[in-house]
Order: sequence, then C-alpha cells, then structure tokens
Amino acid sequence: MADPARAMSLREVAELVGGRIVGDPHRAVARMAPLDEAGPSDLSLLADPRYRAQAGLSAAGALLVKEGLEVEGRDQVVVKDPHLGLTQLLPALHPVPDPAPGISSAAFVDTEARIGEGASVGAFAVIEKGAAIGRGATIGAGCYVGEGSVIGDGTRLHPNTTVARQCRLGDRVIVHSGTVIGSDGFGYATSGGEHRKVPQVGSVVIEDDVEIGAGVTIDRGSIGTTVVGRGTKIDNLVQIGHNVHIGRGCLIVAQVGISGSTRIGDGTVFAGQSGAAGHLSIGAGVVVASKSAVYGDLPDKAFVAGIPATDHRIWKKAQALYARLPEMRRRLMDLEERVASMERRGDGAQKGKKK
Repeated sequence: MADPARAMSLREVAELVGGRIVGDPHRAVARMAPLDEAGPSDLSLLADPRYRAQAGLSAAGALLVKEGLEVEGRDQVVVKDPHLGLTQLLPALHPVPDPAPGISSAAFVDTEARIGEGASVGAFAVIEKGAAIGRGATIGAGCYVGEGSVIGDGTRLHPNTTVARQCRLGDRVIVHSGTVIGSDGFGYATSGGEHRKVPQVGSVVIEDDVEIGAGVTIDRGSIGTTVVGRGTKIDNLVQIGHNVHIGRGCLIVAQVGISGSTRIGDGTVFAGQSGAAGHLSIGAGVVVASKSAVYGDLPDKAFVAGIPATDHRIWKKAQALYARLPEMRRRLMDLEERVASMERRGDGAQKGKKK
C-alpha cells in the first residue's frame, strides 16, 4: 500500500533525479510500481521502447521516462538515465529502516570481541574471540563472524551469513543471506589413489563498497589471500576459488565460477554462468559472455564468448556456420556422389579403350 506520508510531487521527483517535468508538476506519487500493477498514486518506469505502448495504457499516475520515450498525454518526469534516477528515488519512496543499534540478548559475543559504536548484532548471531565489528555495522540474525575477523564501518551482513576466521571486510560492504566467506579452498594432494586435504590457512579480503549476493562462496587462500577489489558487485550463487584476485569495479553475474589463483583486472564483466579455469591472467575491462568458459589468458578489453572462449566476432561467425551444417553436409554428400559417379564413368571409358 502507498504511504501518503511519503508522497512526493513530480516537481520534487524531478529535483531529486535531475529531470524535466511533462504535465502536472503537482501530481503526487507515493511509491514505485510496475506498469502492469500501478495505480493512480504510483510512479512507473519506462526505460525500454518495447514497453512504450504498455506505458500509455498503464493506470500509473505518472511515469519516470528515458529521454526520447516520452508518452503523449501522460504526466511524466523525463531523465537521461532512469535507472540511475532510481538509485536516488527508491530510498526516498521506499526507505528501509536500519536495525536499532545494540546487541540482542540472544546473541553470543565473545568477551574479547570488539563492537563499534552504533553497530547492531541480531538474535543468535555469534561473534568469536578477537573479531572486530565496525561503527554502524549490521550483523543480522544467525550470522557467524569467526575468530580474528574484521567487519568494516557501515558494513551489513544479512541474516545467516558466515564470515570465517581471519577474514577482513572493508567499509560499506553488503553481504546477502546464505553467503560463506572464508570457506576452505578445494585443495588436495593425490597419492596412491587417496586424496589428502591440503590445509587452507590463508584469508579473504573484501575491499570497500563491495556487494555480494545470496548463496555466494568465497574460498580463503590456501597460504595467501583471496581478494575482491573495491566496488565490485557479485550476484547470487557465485563460486570464487582460493587465491583468486578480482580487481576493482568488476561485475560477476549469477552462477559464475572462478577457479583458484586466477587474477582478474579492474572493470571486467563475467556474464551469467560463465567461468574461468585456474591460474589465468585476465586483463582489465574484459567482457566474458554468458555460458562461456575461459581456458587461457586474456588481454585488456578482450570480449570473448563460447567454449572454449574466443573473440566474440569469431564465435558469432562460427555460430552462423553451425546453423548451416546440415545443409553443408547434404551438399558435400551430393558432391561426393557426383565425383564418385564421374569416376565410375571414367573407369568404364578406360576399360572400353583397352578392349
């Protein structure tokens, strides 16, 4: 339900997102809603031309519209980048309250752990010996912070997150539920048919302003450090192997797997269900298309696709040829039959001459 207490006029919306108003600047909106669910007090988003007709028919009171997609006869705020506008608008219309500071009576906090000013520790959370929780940090219900680990200022662990021993999370990090940081890497020495575990004694460092989705596993280094660089965003269900170094500002999309000791440069994108083998060097600004597998080093700004991953232009040409393989096979078989027929006729002519 919309909350009238949070209602904003389109004039206020435009000032907040840096947009221009088309229509009634006094039109009030109280929440964001999808085009097909919105009502008269709602603001809906139009950022894709495919939904322009639907926007014209929507019951939304007003629209937040990308430049060039204006809808005739509708009250709207027009902006260059509506998704960027949402980063400013949603907190205003849909504020998420911060947990109250303090430690729940149902939490366990070791006497040698340090809890910063204004931090919140939820019910059944466990903070082990020597751990340090930063100022204004949130440790959700059922979280575990292992011995000697450090959680930075303003960092938020959603419920049932695990940060194992001797890991370090920077400031303003967000970690969603079910994620495990500092699990043992997959390290075994095989002898005589037996797989013997190599102890994993390294750590994990998550730099400032990283966001990590739900169900992610980030292995500790075997004897060194696994690093996720500042500002990198990791989607749900991602696996990061031991001693991997991910640069700053990377995007790692759902179900990606990065094998141990691979290094990834700043600003690189791994699309959904892609992955990389171990001990590789992947440059800065690289794009790995969805469902692709990287088996070799990549230079800066490479754009690769396929299994094994290759330059996306070569991959597209190969895919176009793949679709024509049945036709090419048929033509080849026809050609082989014609050649065989010509050879048979030639052999018959030669035999006639000998007679």
